[in-house]
Amino acid sequence: MSYDRILAAIDTSRLGSIVFEHALETAQLHKAKLYLLHCVETSMKRSSLLTASPKETSKGANYFPPYDDADLQFAQQKWEAQIEQANEWLLQYYQQATQQGVSATCEAVFGEPGYQICTLANELQVDVIAMGRQGHSGLAELFLGSVSNYVLHHAPCSVLVVQGKVN
Repeated sequence: MSYDRILAAIDTSRLGSIVFEHALETAQLHKAKLYLLHCVETSMKRSSLLTASPKETSKGANYFPPYDDADLQFAQQKWEAQIEQANEWLLQYYQQATQQGVSATCEAVFGEPGYQICTLANELQVDVIAMGRQGHSGLAELFLGSVSNYVLHHAPCSVLVVQGKVN
């Protein structure tokens, strides 16, 4: 089997660099194009905005008022900064790939990682997705979810899963 297009879904963990190495070696072996992807989750949870605090109102001390324009503007600025930072970080992998003779592109996107990975894999018609698995199991996987599990069940192509630490 030969691969023409490889999508490497890379996060900022140590496992992300290992996934990149696997994807790069595979791209070199098959003379394939390498697409580097990082997903920035867009959570609107109060805790993720870092500015929210319960307000004293007639509804009680732990009442969180609805999101207002300032909350949304702050969240958008935070996400844009994360995308910019991720693109700068991905550029290092892109440069490493091109220095080793591999045709590559890189992109950071907003959204739920599993869905974004599968959507981009479908749009680009990739032959294989390379990604990591952190090794959550049992209740941790139930509550935290599993990007790799989602991708394995929804990907339009083969998936290479690089195993991280097993709990």
